Amino acid sequence: MSRSPWPAVIAVGVLLMVSFGSILYGFSIYVTDGSAGADFSSSMLSFAFTGSVVVSGLVAAPLGRWMDNHGTRRIAAVGGLVTLFGMLAFSFADSAIALLAAWWLLIGPGTAMTYYEPAFVVINQTVDSAIRPRALGVVTVIGGFAGAIFIPLVEVMNSTFGWRMTVRLLGVVIAVLGVVGSQLIPRRVRADVASAERGGPPLREVLADRRFLLLTAGMVLLSVAFGGLIAHRVDRFTEAGFDIETVALLAGAASLISLPGRFFGPVFGGRGQAARVLAWFAAIVVVATALTIPSGPGWFMPAHFVIYGIAFGAILPLRALAMDQWYGRDHYGRRMGIQQTATLVIGGLGPLLVGVLRDVSGEWFIPMLVMTIFAVTGLTGFVLAQRAHLSSASTG
Repeated sequence: MSRSPWPAVIAVGVLLMVSFGSILYGFSIYVTDGSAGADFSSSMLSFAFTGSVVVSGLVAAPLGRWMDNHGTRRIAAVGGLVTLFGMLAFSFADSAIALLAAWWLLIGPGTAMTYYEPAFVVINQTVDSAIRPRALGVVTVIGGFAGAIFIPLVEVMNSTFGWRMTVRLLGVVIAVLGVVGSQLIPRRVRADVASAERGGPPLREVLADRRFLLLTAGMVLLSVAFGGLIAHRVDRFTEAGFDIETVALLAGAASLISLPGRFFGPVFGGRGQAARVLAWFAAIVVVATALTIPSGPGWFMPAHFVIYGIAFGAILPLRALAMDQWYGRDHYGRRMGIQQTATLVIGGLGPLLVGVLRDVSGEWFIPMLVMTIFAVTGLTGFVLAQRAHLSSASTG
């Protein structure tokens, strides 16, 4: 009797939720004056965090290839432990050098092993194709609770225990989840995976695939828009005259609104062409992004958060499913890793670009227009990628 994949799916989902919540969303608390912001400047903490994201992206490509060849079981355990060491180093840091070392050398690589990409590879390698769309949906829904749970949780822990003890405790939880969760992932890569993956194609062969390049370009361009929006939209709307408490409330509500799309997006994609469904959700993101351009009437702001919430949660699982439909288990980890490297390293420039354009222009119209253009070009990449896939399928 074959082993049920659902314990492993749920385990990696919980691991990524806690890691994502403790680090990405937790950072919004750590950077404040009542937390690590009292010991380090906001710019230094932001520099440490941004560097960790870049390192995570650089690690993604070789990590994906390693998972193709060796499986994912050890990645969850190692990632949890590396993240623990990084959180401990962060909690004991008393200088800028120690802070940067903790984030760049440990937390960055640790998150590469405990965020979404390894979870997607686990599903690709261990879940039958018929239920992979649902598995992707379940993992992404679990991850979608990270902000709603961990922003208030980290705030309470920070107020109760202080930021250093809070970081240590969360690091321990991540490590325990990684080690325990790894035991639920099958010990060996299935024979069909192992035989297909070892060695792998040359990088030039991967990059010569037009549909891969177009889908990757679409993700990078859309990620620039995502990053710029998430980092600056609260400031953009409050400067337009909206109350900051209302804006923050709607920003949090957008995460909950995203939950249905996180599940049903890949479920719908599994019934046909995931890349086509991905393009439809990206089109909705374009509309939401365009609503940030004008100051406009009062309904523009809530409409942005509602429309954005409907769509953005479906993008990640649909991209993973499109890659699964196109390539199956053929070097899936490596291809996903290359995409993730490009997405994090280049797409992470969105917040900086918006900030520079805002400072230069003195207004929000130009930076938000540029973000909308990035979203439109990302959507175009998805459409062209789907066409390239249909063309290759008809000729192959």
